[in-house]
Amino acid sequence: MNHEKSHKKKEGIPAGSLVYVGERQPQKTVVETHLYNEMSYSVQTGLVLPAEGQRCWVQIRGLEDMQQIVSIAKQFSISNLSLEDVFSTNQRLKVDFYDSYIAVTLRVLEDQSTPEQQLSLFVGKDWVLSVAEQSTPLFQQLKAQLETGQTKLKKGSSSMLFHAMIDRVVDQYLVRADELEIKTEQLEQLVVGKSIQTDATTIHQHKIQILKHRRLTSPLKDILSSLIRSESEFVDKTTIFLLKDIHDHASWLSEECDMLRETVSGLMEVYLSSLDTRMNAIMKILTIISTIFIPLTFLSGLYGMNFEYIPFSSAWWGFYAILLICIFIISSMALYFRRKKWW
Repeated sequence: MNHEKSHKKKEGIPAGSLVYVGERQPQKTVVETHLYNEMSYSVQTGLVLPAEGQRCWVQIRGLEDMQQIVSIAKQFSISNLSLEDVFSTNQRLKVDFYDSYIAVTLRVLEDQSTPEQQLSLFVGKDWVLSVAEQSTPLFQQLKAQLETGQTKLKKGSSSMLFHAMIDRVVDQYLVRADELEIKTEQLEQLVVGKSIQTDATTIHQHKIQILKHRRLTSPLKDILSSLIRSESEFVDKTTIFLLKDIHDHASWLSEECDMLRETVSGLMEVYLSSLDTRMNAIMKILTIISTIFIPLTFLSGLYGMNFEYIPFSSAWWGFYAILLICIFIISSMALYFRRKKWW
């Protein structure tokens, strides 16, 4: 389903209407509640509200059961406008601030087991809600940290877990940028040294991947800047300090994508120039060969005429004389072209 069709599906309906818009069939909804504080951690199936002194992370995977997701969201006073973004899975990266929570929309990159998908994060007082299109191993490390008793994550506010989730997503973007940089360097070596081993299609496809990554991550700096400057009660000072570090990564990511885009554009120009150079070299060789054979063609045509009296035609050495003349002409022309540096 392309974007035109997905937008068409929402045409004419009121804002805040909950309609699933996605490129794939919605996956089965699975809900887990992670309850934790400095001393304990437990995982419950379904929604379990935290007791006093506890914080919770409600993890929703799959968007098939819309009613269940809406019911859980209403427990945290999440508005229909935010839920509309959850079910419209082609959203760009963004952040929204509400009276009782902060909402952030991100994208999780594909891996060996799952395709690219949208991730919606909500953070409020002592709770975090994450909604993903389907299961992803992205947060396995966070679960392990909560299980093994990592004090910083368990002692901190809910915004610390919120930061850790954003950090894991941004780490994905950084790894993908490194992969694109390595691929760009490999293409650069081929284009400069062995252009015959690559083609314009490969370079163009690589450029598309860079532009896609750039478009995906370009709003990230603005999102983090808004969170840092928000002065929201749901983001404490420690989290703001940590978000500044992610902001530095986002700045590097933006600069890296711009640099890679310009590099690949330059590689395409160099490749096309090398094609012209190679074509000119081929045409030069063919022209030299054609030029050498012009006098030989003249001699063969001259002695192939149907006349009775042709010089040397009756002599036994006539053929050898003409052969020596042809060899002399070829050698003389080759030596002349060499001195002129035409080949």
